[in-house]
Amino acid sequence: MPGSAHAFEAGRAFRDGWKGFNRNAGTLVGFTVLATVVFGLLQALQYGLIAAGANNPESLGGISVLLFGIALLQAIIGLVISIALLDGGLQSVRGRTLAFGELFAKVTEVPNLIGLQLFGGLAVLLGFLAFVVPGVYLAVAYVFAGMALVDRPQSFVDALNSSRRLVTPQWFDVTLFLLAVFGVVLLGYLACLVGGFVSVPVGFCVVAAGYQQLLALSGKAAPPEEFQP
Repeated sequence: MPGSAHAFEAGRAFRDGWKGFNRNAGTLVGFTVLATVVFGLLQALQYGLIAAGANNPESLGGISVLLFGIALLQAIIGLVISIALLDGGLQSVRGRTLAFGELFAKVTEVPNLIGLQLFGGLAVLLGFLAFVVPGVYLAVAYVFAGMALVDRPQSFVDALNSSRRLVTPQWFDVTLFLLAVFGVVLLGYLACLVGGFVSVPVGFCVVAAGYQQLLALSGKAAPPEEFQP
């Protein structure tokens, strides 16, 4: 068990994440609002098509194809949004001021993110089926795999393994940290949903700060402060 001098500090991750968010608050919140609007429009289009199908049963075949296409588009957009917020959070914590377009710099990692989610999700599922405990361990151990993916060029398998190696020595502290991050994001959504426009990018920045701290503890990176201009 690592000593206190080398333990993961959730409070520090929250502070560094908040500083990073403040550096690019307008860009990150604006992006989150835009993403929400796009998803809302697609959702409204789906409801409209369903209503049209109910009123005109003869068109159900064509409408089903359109609904499938919209669902596929939503999935792709969701992956792009995830990549953008992962990289945006990490770059913010590392001291960079981002233009809106720079959030899409790592969009080519979308295929890798698909593999990461499928492979990681399957591993977690099998872990839960194998007496639950392995699944709980992997669910936490793989949580920084997305950050690792946008941080350095690597396969999704390497990203999953990188996350697991970083988290394992600090697993219990990281678990409590993630529960706290989830609570912050949830509180944002409970604030009439509007707070989610802030709490979601804040959550990504805090997780990025946690990832950066784990890198520093493993000797693979300097502490977040050394990235600040």
